[in-house]
Amino acid sequence: MLRGDVDNFAIRLRRLSSIEEHVEISVLYKQFFAGELNVPHRPDEFRQKYSILYSGGNDFAVYGSWDALIELARELHGTFRRFAEENLREFPGAEAKTITMAIALSDDPNQPLAALFEQAGRNLATAKAEDKDCIYLLDRILEWKQLDDAADLKDAVSRVSEEFKAGRQFLEQLTRLYRKVSSAADSQADHERLLARAYRFQRRYSRAAGSRREREFQKLRTHLINEIVGRNVRPAAGKQFRLRPAGVVALEWARLLAPSGSAGARQEV
Repeated sequence: MLRGDVDNFAIRLRRLSSIEEHVEISVLYKQFFAGELNVPHRPDEFRQKYSILYSGGNDFAVYGSWDALIELARELHGTFRRFAEENLREFPGAEAKTITMAIALSDDPNQPLAALFEQAGRNLATAKAEDKDCIYLLDRILEWKQLDDAADLKDAVSRVSEEFKAGRQFLEQLTRLYRKVSSAADSQADHERLLARAYRFQRRYSRAAGSRREREFQKLRTHLINEIVGRNVRPAAGKQFRLRPAGVVALEWARLLAPSGSAGARQEV
């Protein structure tokens, strides 16, 4: 389930100076969502992957295949940004010029649609409480630029897994490290042990490779480690170890798309 909501739309309406402006802006946004969610030039195979539940004056909800919803969210954000730049350039302030979205995935194929709708709403509220102009995806809140980075990293993760003999083992180890960090205890000793393991992991996979193809693999995996684990896995004193949100989303994104293994852990919703 994908839900989106224009940031501070009500504030923008309250700041309008006349009834005419209020009607004009309200109709403008309503037409935007109605039109962009039903763009006819999208490929049929893409449009068949989702269904529009509703489009309002400042929000919308779409149900469908989770990977298609990610691409739809990216596309909608880009068109909304251009729409706001063109139509609100004379209005001061950032109100109603950005949009926040959230995607909810279900582990249960029998989960009622209403429950999934509510979950997406909670995810959207969580994203808006922490930031604006962002997206809640795979238990992380990302800026839109970070989502673009995650998409690029997802492609690199998939390539490592599919093209290189050692790729599957490497990604499994990286995934285990990610899960260790996500479920780490709060004690300083636990974090120190986790940091030591992450540091050994980074050094082990930074060794020079022999053949040209091995060097290509080494370059790709080093890039992934830097983006997911970080170039320097040792944080400042007193700080806890954190994985980069775009890297974590990319890793989970690729895992869910994988044709085997744990890719079926979540249903397309």
